[in-house]
Amino acid sequence: MKRSLFLFLLMSFVSLQGQAQMRGYPFAPRVHSWRIGLEAGVGVLGSDLTKESHDYHFRPMANLEIAYVFHRNAAIGAFGGAGMMRSTQDAFESNTDFIQGGLLLELRIPLLRGTTFPILQLRGGAFSMRPDLRIGRNLYEFTPSTHLFYGGAAGVEVISWRRLGIRALFGVTYTSTDKWDMVIRGDDRDGYSWMMLSLHYYFQIRR
Repeated sequence: MKRSLFLFLLMSFVSLQGQAQMRGYPFAPRVHSWRIGLEAGVGVLGSDLTKESHDYHFRPMANLEIAYVFHRNAAIGAFGGAGMMRSTQDAFESNTDFIQGGLLLELRIPLLRGTTFPILQLRGGAFSMRPDLRIGRNLYEFTPSTHLFYGGAAGVEVISWRRLGIRALFGVTYTSTDKWDMVIRGDDRDGYSWMMLSLHYYFQIRR
């Protein structure tokens, strides 16, 4: 009786360990694979005008990304893209175009037999922006300037056939400048929140 119970518990433990090792990976991208993706969405500026007026404007932005899956739950990559930001308050109206590029570190957790992955990302890099400021009928245009940024994002990705991934990410970006709307008040640094939908393709380079 004791021997049968011991064998039953041992087999159950081995079975659970096998499920724990296999759970989440049958459809996951292979380790040492690459991915290329296009993400597009909207951003909302957090600047002096926005903070004072609480009038938020959604503006388009997009990035192209390439990444390397160095661990079954982690990837590193680079991205670059462009976007627009807008803020208003009474007679003030600011519109800023920007381009950006940087690096990312991604961690993910497999769920639902490997088809769904919650994602956490850290991002950082540099961007160049060209703001303008309209006060009533007067328009002031400023020369482009380059600054640094860093931020984080969270979301979820659904992967099929270890090849195709569709994801949604929500992130916050902090920047090293207070000049997104050319209104400088205090020591605050302007930044923006964003939401992206993206399509990714995973592939391996043959040796």
